[in-house]
Amino acid sequence: MAMAGNECVALAVDKRFGSGSQMVNIAPRHVWVPHPNLMLGFSGLEGDVQSLSEELKMEVDAKRNRALGFSIAGLKTEMDESNDETGDIRSRISPPALASLTSHVLYEKRGYYVEPLVVGLMEETRKPFLCAMDMIGAKSFSKSFICSGAASTSLYGTAEALWRPNMKPNELLECCGKAFQSALERDCLSGYGILIYLITKDGIAEYDLASRND
Repeated sequence: MAMAGNECVALAVDKRFGSGSQMVNIAPRHVWVPHPNLMLGFSGLEGDVQSLSEELKMEVDAKRNRALGFSIAGLKTEMDESNDETGDIRSRISPPALASLTSHVLYEKRGYYVEPLVVGLMEETRKPFLCAMDMIGAKSFSKSFICSGAASTSLYGTAEALWRPNMKPNELLECCGKAFQSALERDCLSGYGILIYLITKDGIAEYDLASRND
């Protein structure tokens, strides 16, 4: 689940990794961070999550290298590494661009059982960007919150009850944590710990919350 605040965005994921009712492992759900103002969360089959994540990384690297004047995808140079370290805006992909790329890949393949969430802050305005997708890449935008996964029905209810506009980072963190934890208590296929990523103009902060473990 992701929530929007005043120049900040929170993305919450649980740690239960299972196959239906069977527990497999306890580990944070896969999240990809292209740069400090953008994140992409995944829910779905783990193999498809890994495949889609790697394909998106390759596409983003290829487009960035072409923009910098290189024709070989994945080529690393001193200039490229400098851009990564300093966070050069010219080498960053924007949230809408990543959403469009992800949607295109999902629709082209039509075989990935993944429902991604693209969240971040726009570079110039610092406005939150929230985009959810289904398995064929149909995009759904929101100015408040988006949800995905096994507990999405409960998440929508608790988020609608607790979310309010223009929350500061600390308020957003508390609201997102309460809504997410309340929803996980109502779903037996989720839980075993919560990670909340808070995106602000200063970067991404990670918070670990306890949750139901049965």
